[in-house]
Amino acid sequence: MRSGQVFTSLALVWAGSVRHAQCAYCSGTPDPNAPRNANPITDAVPAFIREVTNGKLYSVTQTGPNGNPGQTFAVTHVWGTPYEKGFAQGQLLQSEIQAFYNQTWAYLEEEISSSLPGLFFPDWFLEQLAGKTMAEALDWTAQATMPFTDSNYYDEMRGLSDGSGTSYDLLVRVHALPEATKGHCSMFGAWDDALDPSSKTELLQLRALDWDVDGPFKDYSAITVSHASKDGSGDPNSWANVGFMGFLGTITGVSDKQMAISEIGVTFPDDTFGKESRHGVPFSVLLRDILSQDPTIDAALQRITDANRTCDLILGVGDGKAVGGSNFRSIQYSASVANFITDTNLQPVNDTWHAPIGDVVYHGMDWLCPGYSEVLMAQLQKFHGTLTAANAISDVIAITSTGNLHIAVSDLTANEMYVSFAANSTNTDGDDFRYAYQRSFTKFDMGALFDEAAPVATAGLSGGRGGVKEVARTGASSKKRAIAW
Repeated sequence: MRSGQVFTSLALVWAGSVRHAQCAYCSGTPDPNAPRNANPITDAVPAFIREVTNGKLYSVTQTGPNGNPGQTFAVTHVWGTPYEKGFAQGQLLQSEIQAFYNQTWAYLEEEISSSLPGLFFPDWFLEQLAGKTMAEALDWTAQATMPFTDSNYYDEMRGLSDGSGTSYDLLVRVHALPEATKGHCSMFGAWDDALDPSSKTELLQLRALDWDVDGPFKDYSAITVSHASKDGSGDPNSWANVGFMGFLGTITGVSDKQMAISEIGVTFPDDTFGKESRHGVPFSVLLRDILSQDPTIDAALQRITDANRTCDLILGVGDGKAVGGSNFRSIQYSASVANFITDTNLQPVNDTWHAPIGDVVYHGMDWLCPGYSEVLMAQLQKFHGTLTAANAISDVIAITSTGNLHIAVSDLTANEMYVSFAANSTNTDGDDFRYAYQRSFTKFDMGALFDEAAPVATAGLSGGRGGVKEVARTGASSKKRAIAW
């Protein structure tokens, strides 16, 4: 397909079909024979790669089936001002970031011209796309949200562009993508009587990302740890962004305040959602602000209340410091409403596929998605009173078959996060181990991640904008530029 192609009638045909679908229920359902996930959970052992001013890069191995060595993913630490953080990440993952954004852009243009897109574009975006190029449509999306977005976000993006050599305009366009697509995802928050008392866990939170596994996203999995500023020039919180190399928006993550976020794109709403808007803060920026700025769940809920909200979503916010019953909320989220949901006012209510469960809030794949919600409900009921991170991974998530691209299970009491990523393009484990929910999970001590020491200062640099001297340690080559993740 020619780059910059103008899209016309195809977009409008999709728009009409999407509007029709939004008046119905999600029709998907898990495989009734879905197996447990019996793969081992392994402790993360980060292997040092290199450091630059304001940044460090590690590689972590995700164990393969039956305990065999598996694929790796990046863990990047950044410090400093927003620009310095972006610049450092750009330097550390220069070739990977260039490849990720170039491949993503090519994939977007290919998918929008296909009759069977792997990415789901909502009707408003397809209508906006009609008669325009993909670049023009995403530029419009970015411009509609930019007045509501903290300038620090774009400062960090400018640093990422300068550090990696990736076009700033391309970065802005791809970062507008979450507002222009819909993913089917799942979440739960479980506390008190829902949990195994012997585990001493007081809050367990799931964020399962079900999105595109055919494009380049699975090949650039990463955790980026953004460290708190001590001089007021950056974020007050340290926080971990689970996502993709060089992607600054947040769709999954935790903070050093023992807080975590979850998110589900709503394709099948009911009338209680009201209207959407294109003019407001992007949800991936709002979730980032919760992790990087907010000290408590109350502060996060106030931020959501006060925000200029945009599209239909279900958000989740957990706080391991709060008392049970007030430590997790899901949020029915749109431009019109911000309704906070706990176990005593679970929505939507359906005794067959979304019945209330004591000390649990849960949503399977969408707002109106009986097939997945019923299975998630059944598994949470089965393990009620004995739920742990381990059996959530082995029996709840796997049987529900949710989280194809990545998953984070957060024990916000113990300050631990369990993550799994989908098999990448070079993985040879086979179809039975393709999706994140079928694969081994890696356990992170979040306290240790947030306590990582800043890199050795490099003399002669100011603000991270000059030439950078890479520091080789533990045998890592300072000239290594591309990593076989």
